[in-house]
Amino acid sequence: MPAEIGTPAPDFTLPSDRGEITLSSYRGKTNVLLAFYPGDFSPVCTSEMQCFADDWTKFRELGAEILGISTDPIEKHIEFSKKLGLQFPLLSDRNREVSRQYGVAGLFGSKRAYFIIDIEGIVRFKYIEFLPVFKREDSELLVELRKLKGVG
Repeated sequence: MPAEIGTPAPDFTLPSDRGEITLSSYRGKTNVLLAFYPGDFSPVCTSEMQCFADDWTKFRELGAEILGISTDPIEKHIEFSKKLGLQFPLLSDRNREVSRQYGVAGLFGSKRAYFIIDIEGIVRFKYIEFLPVFKREDSELLVELRKLKGVG
């Protein structure tokens, strides 16, 4: 059953460009934005990750960590992250197991999707893009994080 708003976020451990990451390790510490995306270096994904990089401080000020997730290999993530100067990790879901847990596994990888998980590990926001050529604006995601903080 895919992750739904108001339910505990499915836990996982995945390799990333910064070492292995376990979602539950953030519980009790920070909110998490899971940003599933189709692939490194594609035009929309590059724009999306660059926007996250540009607004990284705003996400951090609202108590959120960003975790980018695609099915690309670690080596490609390292190159992509370095090119964009990303301050957050990119996780590799090669076998699409986590994508399936969250209901975002596509034909060739992950669909573009966003999940905000609160400090207690509960899914508070979920949005799956109908077409991969679209992405949510950071401002929309930041509004959702402000709601969790009780701000604005």
